Amino acid sequence: MSETDKHAQRSSDVQESTWADAMMYLIPGIIAIVIGAVGLRYGEMFVGIGWVGIIAGLGATGYGLYKGFTSKKIEFVKVECVYCHAQNYFTYHPDDDFRCDKCQRLVPILDGRVLPVEQVRCGFCNTLNYYSEKTEVLLCENCNREVPISLDEGRTPTKRLAPSYAVKAEDQRLFELRLIDPGPKTEEVIQTLQKMLALNRNQVKQMLEEVPITLLTGIPRMKAEMLQAQLSAHQAHAQALPLD
Repeated sequence: MSETDKHAQRSSDVQESTWADAMMYLIPGIIAIVIGAVGLRYGEMFVGIGWVGIIAGLGATGYGLYKGFTSKKIEFVKVECVYCHAQNYFTYHPDDDFRCDKCQRLVPILDGRVLPVEQVRCGFCNTLNYYSEKTEVLLCENCNREVPISLDEGRTPTKRLAPSYAVKAEDQRLFELRLIDPGPKTEEVIQTLQKMLALNRNQVKQMLEEVPITLLTGIPRMKAEMLQAQLSAHQAHAQALPLD
């Protein structure tokens, strides 16, 4: 397998897939053994078929068991979640963000390394939120308002709506976020939508073939506008439209 073909898979997925392949040999093998035993039991006419079935069944069953137990010998790389410190196991070190098996938070990855996360409390509802240097727009997990985050020296500020803690009249309407045009930076938009929608790369690419398309619906206005700004930062054209 070449370096470009490597893809980090979870250990549980690999083991499940390996045993699924093994069952394709185990089940027919057991059936063949049973048929062969019946052939030997009921007359000389079926002795030849019986032995063929038993031999073929033993071979298939043995190969199935071997294939299944090879999953135990696969070496896995463990990556610690920066939020809950649970260990996640992969075939290779992941080169993109992944969701922790335990806490289901998105663990940020940049250039093959796990990024540390910072904590900040929302000025509106006091909920604790997390962000990393990859975070472009931070929305509170509880109230969906934008939480201002400080950038380290030397980092280029991300284009986004100006944060504000001013109390404003809430728009009680629900909105939908529609992607009109992904723009020229397709790769950046794909990565952004993967994180925004919790979809895999193929699912996002299929969505881009169907634009204009609704990305999210039934969300608060502030969340729709924040996500719209996040897409605009990558030169994609999206609209936040109120639902009837």
